[in-house]
This record gives sequence, structure tokens and C-alpha cells, in this order.
Amino acid sequence: MNNSPLWSPHDVAERFVEALGSGDFEIAEQLLAKDVVYTRTSWRTLRGRRAVSRNFRRHEHSRVQLHSVLISATADDAIALTERVTSLVYGPLRLQFWVCARFDVRDGRIVAWRDYFDFLDIAKAAARALAGAVYAPVRPELPRAAV
Repeated sequence: MNNSPLWSPHDVAERFVEALGSGDFEIAEQLLAKDVVYTRTSWRTLRGRRAVSRNFRRHEHSRVQLHSVLISATADDAIALTERVTSLVYGPLRLQFWVCARFDVRDGRIVAWRDYFDFLDIAKAAARALAGAVYAPVRPELPRAAV
């Protein structure tokens, strides 16, 4: 009997980013292992599916919308690497920045998720978001998905 997972690490990472980016938090949550560890650049590490999903589900009831577009993805064995553009939108404010992520996948579920981003890039994104709030032509727009 073949007990291999239905999706490869590449598939799991792609579907996870797409689910987060479209606001389908149910699917995103199901792709996380119960003991997942989520690490973000210079932020507190979150442990467990409940803590991690609570982190991204806060956008369900918030005025800040979360959008992500997958730019590229690659995988080798149990590790998938992705590039995405993430956008946090509040009315006319659109804070948009690049994120690289590493997903460790075991049995079709994400057991470790590490997001890497540049704080200078986020500072520039904040300045552009403020400028775009008052002058719409400079407001950033999400790129089309490349994957």
C-alpha cells in the first residue's frame, strides 16, 4: 500500500500561499501540521496550528485585508521555497512588500514555516502606501501570479 502524501512539498507550499492570499484561511489552516513552528524575521516564533492560524485569521474580522501573490516556488525533497508579494490593505492604504518563505513539509502538512523580509523594504512600502493614499497613481498594485 502506498502511504505517500497526495501533494508534494511544492504543491503544499503553493496551495498554502494561494489560500492565504485569497483569504481562504480554512484551507491554509488544514495545510498546517498540529505542531507547526512559524518564524518571522525578528518577530516572536509561533508554535502550534492554533497560534499560527490565529495570527493570519485575525484578518477575517479586521479592516486590514491580507493579500498575497505567489511569484515563484521551488522544492527539493521535503523543503519548498517561495517568493511572494504580500499586501496589507486598509482603505486607500496599501502596504505591499516582498517575502521569501521556506516551508518544511512532512506527510503533506507544513511542519515549519519561516518568512524572511527586509525591514528597509517595509519602510519604503510604508512611505509608498502613504503617498498612494493621497495620490492614487502611485498606489502599488499586486503583480500577476507567475506560478
